[in-house]
Amino acid sequence: MSKWFYKNKKIDRELSNKLGIHPAIIKILADRGVETEEDIREFLAADLSKVSDGSELTDMEKGVSIIQDAIAAGKHIRIIGDYDVDGVTSTYILYKGLIGLHAKCDKFIPHRIKDGYGLHENAIRRAREDGVEVILTCDNGIAATDAVSLAKEFGMTVVVTDHHEVPFVQEPDGRRYILPAADAVIDPKRPEDHVFKEICGAVVAWKFMGRLYKRFGMEDEFRNSDFLEMASLGTVCDVMDLQKDNRAIVKAGMKKMQITNNVGMQALMEVLGLKDKILKSYDYGFKIGPCINAEGRLDTANEAFNLLMETDHKKALDKAEEMRKLNVERQDLTKSGMEDAFRIVDTEMKNDKVLVVYIPGIHESIVGIIAGKVRERYNKPAIVLTNGDGDFLKGSGRSIEAYSMFEKLSEVRDLMLGFGGHPLAAGLSLKKENLEEFRKQLNVRCGLTEADFVAKVMIDVVMPVDYLTEGFIRQMDILEPFGKGNEKPVFAQQNVSASQAQIIGKNKNVLKIAFNSAVCRNGVCFHDIEEKERILNQDGKLNDFKMLYYPDLNEWQGTVSIQANVLDVC
Repeated sequence: MSKWFYKNKKIDRELSNKLGIHPAIIKILADRGVETEEDIREFLAADLSKVSDGSELTDMEKGVSIIQDAIAAGKHIRIIGDYDVDGVTSTYILYKGLIGLHAKCDKFIPHRIKDGYGLHENAIRRAREDGVEVILTCDNGIAATDAVSLAKEFGMTVVVTDHHEVPFVQEPDGRRYILPAADAVIDPKRPEDHVFKEICGAVVAWKFMGRLYKRFGMEDEFRNSDFLEMASLGTVCDVMDLQKDNRAIVKAGMKKMQITNNVGMQALMEVLGLKDKILKSYDYGFKIGPCINAEGRLDTANEAFNLLMETDHKKALDKAEEMRKLNVERQDLTKSGMEDAFRIVDTEMKNDKVLVVYIPGIHESIVGIIAGKVRERYNKPAIVLTNGDGDFLKGSGRSIEAYSMFEKLSEVRDLMLGFGGHPLAAGLSLKKENLEEFRKQLNVRCGLTEADFVAKVMIDVVMPVDYLTEGFIRQMDILEPFGKGNEKPVFAQQNVSASQAQIIGKNKNVLKIAFNSAVCRNGVCFHDIEEKERILNQDGKLNDFKMLYYPDLNEWQGTVSIQANVLDVC
C-alpha cells in the first residue's frame, strides 16, 4: 500500500532559460533542495577536487603517521576487512596501496560463516601466531572492543578505519559512546566529528590512502591508481547517500571505471555485458556488486579480492564467469527463502509491527537480502534469522525510515549475543531460547503506528507521456548518478489511455502496456506485474488509469523510441 504526494515546488523558468536546462529538471533539483544557480552548478559539476581529503577526521593524521612509521620500520602490517562489496573494495585499496609503498603487509578477509563479521579475538590470536605487529582494519572495528583490547595486550598496534555507528550505552544524562582502545580510531560517525558522515568504508580507506601517499610525495601515483573506482563501487553497493562527497566520488569513479586498468574488473564487466557501455549506478548495484557479494555469501570473499588483484586477462575471465554463475545460484536460493518468509509472515505475524522471521535451514549469507525483500513487501522493519553454529541464531535486519533499527536493537541488547549496523540495517546473533522474547520486546518498544507502514511516494513531475521528447530524456542524464539520497525522479500522469496490458517475456516477468499515444507507444513494468495487470484489466477491459513512471529511451537495432518504465498504477 502506498500514498502518492506531489512536491508542489514552483518552477524557476528564468533560471531554466539562463542555464539551458529543461524546467522539469529545474523542479526536480528544487525538490532535492538544490535551488539557487550556485547550488545547481555545484550539484551538476560534482567536482572531485572539492571532496574532503579526510584530514579533518579525528585520528586521521595520527593513524597515517602510525602506518608511515610502520612501513619505514619494516613492521608486519595485517589489513582486516569484511566480506561484502564495501569490505572487499576497502581491503583492496589498503592492500594495493601499501604494496605500492613497499610495505610488509598481508590481508585477512573473514569467512562469513566460519569467522563471522569483523575483527574478533580468533583473528587477533592468528595474527599473533603469524608475527603481525600492526593491525589495520577497514569497514569494521568500531565495535570490536574486546578484540582490540586483546591485541593491545599482545603488544600490537591497532589502527581502526570504519564507517559504522559508534556503540553507545544510554544513560540518564545521555549517551555514553564506547570506542575501542586502538591507537587510532578513524570513523566519520564519531560524535565529535562534524563532517559529512554518510561515507562508506571504501571511501574512508581511499581518503586514508590519499593522506598516506601524500606523506610519501606520491600524489600522482595515487591519482593514477584504480582506488577511486573501487571507492565509487563501495559507495553505491553499501547504499550510501549520493550527496556531497559521495556524488562527486561516484560520478568521477564510475566514469573512470569504464576505462579502468584493473584487469579483474575489465573481465567482470565483459562477462556481464557491460564492456564499452556507459556505466550507471544500476550496473554497480544490480550487476557488478551482486557478483562480488555472491562470493562472500556462498564461498569466500577472497575469491572476489583475488579477481581484483588478477593481472592475466584469461584467468580473470574464468574467475569472473565463475562469479557470475555463483550469483545465479544465490538468486535461486534467495527466491526460495523469500517464499518461505512471505508464507510465515502471512500466516503467523500479520499483526506484528516489527517482523522477526525465523527460517531454519536457509543459508545464513542470504538472510539480509531476504530481510530486504520482506521489508519491501510489507513496508515494515524486518529481521530474518536462521541457525548459526551451535544453539544460537544469526540474522540480519532491514528497516523503514520511521524506525532506527540500530537504536531499537540497542534497547534490547541484553537479549542478544552481539549486534551492529545502521539505522536502516543491522546484523545480530542471539540464543534460540530468547527468540520469542526478542520478537515480543521489539514489538512492544517499537513506537510505530499504522501510518508508518504506508509507503509515501513523492511525485516530482506531473507530465503526460505525450509531452516527452528524446532531447529531454537525454538531458535527464545530468542528474546521474541516481541512488539513495538522489533517487530517480518520479513522474505521474492521470487519465492514461491504453489499448492493451499483457504479461510477456520468456519468463513471463514483464508487463507491457500499449499506450494510445503517438509519442510514447509502450510502457513496461517489472514489479508486481500480476497485481498491476489485474488492476488495469478490471471487468475484462482496460480502463483509463493513473500511473507513476520514469521516462526512458529504448534503443533496438538502431531505432530509438520513447518508453515509460511504469512504477505503479491505480
